[in-house]
Amino acid sequence: MNRIPLLLSIILFIFSSLLVSAQEDDGNLIKNGSFEQTTSLKYKKLGQFSLVSDWTTASEEKADLFSKLSEYPEIGAPDNALGRSNPKEGDNYVGLLLHNVASKDGRMYITSELNTMLKKGQKYCLSYSISLADASKFATNNLGFSFSKKAEFEAKGVLIRNNAIYPTRNKVQANRESWEDLCLVFTAGGTEKFITIGNFAQSSVTVTEKMEASSTSKIEQQQIGYYYLDALFLKPVARDSECICEKDDEPEGPRIIFSKSAALQASASPQVIVNASTVYFYSNEADLAEATKKDLDALTVLLQAKKDLKLSISGHMDSFEANKGKEFDTFKDLSKMRAEKVRDYLVEKGISSSRLTVESFKASQPVTEMKTPLSLAKNRRVQFSLR
Repeated sequence: MNRIPLLLSIILFIFSSLLVSAQEDDGNLIKNGSFEQTTSLKYKKLGQFSLVSDWTTASEEKADLFSKLSEYPEIGAPDNALGRSNPKEGDNYVGLLLHNVASKDGRMYITSELNTMLKKGQKYCLSYSISLADASKFATNNLGFSFSKKAEFEAKGVLIRNNAIYPTRNKVQANRESWEDLCLVFTAGGTEKFITIGNFAQSSVTVTEKMEASSTSKIEQQQIGYYYLDALFLKPVARDSECICEKDDEPEGPRIIFSKSAALQASASPQVIVNASTVYFYSNEADLAEATKKDLDALTVLLQAKKDLKLSISGHMDSFEANKGKEFDTFKDLSKMRAEKVRDYLVEKGISSSRLTVESFKASQPVTEMKTPLSLAKNRRVQFSLR
């Protein structure tokens, strides 16, 4: 019996463990953030995430572990049953199902206890790397992180957490050719001791993008959004600007805009029409979306018919945009820019600027305090009032 391959695997395993132990001394508050330490070398099949030291699943769905050390093609690296990817670092990475078209069940969640409880009021930077698997028919956003006082576990397939946090650039992640380096910054409440990872948002606010089959892969696509995850790192920071990890410095939020449905009666008063004319914006943008121009056109008809009406136009931002405004001049007063864009549109339609007053409230008057993509979208708005 040839024992050389086994011996080499054991040596590599010991070396990887020593490497991770050294990495944990460099300030990473996440234990085993690159999934290198495992309780066994018996990497044989999908669903063996339970072998990863210091980590477990937060639901009955079993996440996957992929490794260069595995002799089984199904869970190997770079090639495996879901696609092809070398680890971002080390020998291992994990796989998570974030979106399942056929069922609401099937999402995967992983969780771990942090090295220490987070400090109240302290800002933290969480960085990580993800890559879309070739087997994914859909790319998606909303890979989120939930920090909690106690360990998370729910038997049901979908965990909804309104307090989950996402990167400001919470766009659809469609990169399957290489790893995408992402990060987010948040302020701790002071009781957080565990981290849980997965898609915590309702399907209705999870943005998906249909993917063509990869020209370089023979893997058959499935009706899923499945991602590889590696290189998790959590550290305290003094400023948001210490947590910029992407290729360009200006973050972009989820590409969603709040859509309201309000059917006004023909006899509605000017006050009701004005109050119902709120328009919404994409994250980090002041330009008017085409769908919102219909609301402004209806408002224009009212202003043309009622020459004595004067409006206050108030602009608002979400909290992520306001935080970025402290670091980048581009977002310093995005709420004012939005209000001015609306005013300019009405002026172009023939409404006198003397009848329109612009106000900016930044993020001081949120419709909701929650941080879900839909909640943030509700806060990115311009409202009207009679004066």
